[in-house]
Amino acid sequence: MLIYNTTFHCEKSCYEDFVAWMRTEFIPAALKHKGVSEPRMARIMAQEENEGISVSVQFNTASLDTLSAWYEACGAGLVKQLEAKFQQRVVGFSTIMQQIEL
Repeated sequence: MLIYNTTFHCEKSCYEDFVAWMRTEFIPAALKHKGVSEPRMARIMAQEENEGISVSVQFNTASLDTLSAWYEACGAGLVKQLEAKFQQRVVGFSTIMQQIEL
């Protein structure tokens, strides 16, 4: 199992709008195309939030091939929508992590 994580950094002025948009638009659209599942969203607790607020959005995915197919079919378009809506007020970077069983 892989975890597809994207960490977003939001200006404080758009944080509430960003979280609402993720809940109502981005995550539901991402799940429609299969390939990713079990969404999670968490605020990253930082001592200094003068520059903005960071949020982690994670999905599970079965493999790199599955994630790649999802990204081509859906993910790239969602990134474009996010950029159009929030422009430079929200920026992000993604990481792929392999889950380690305990």
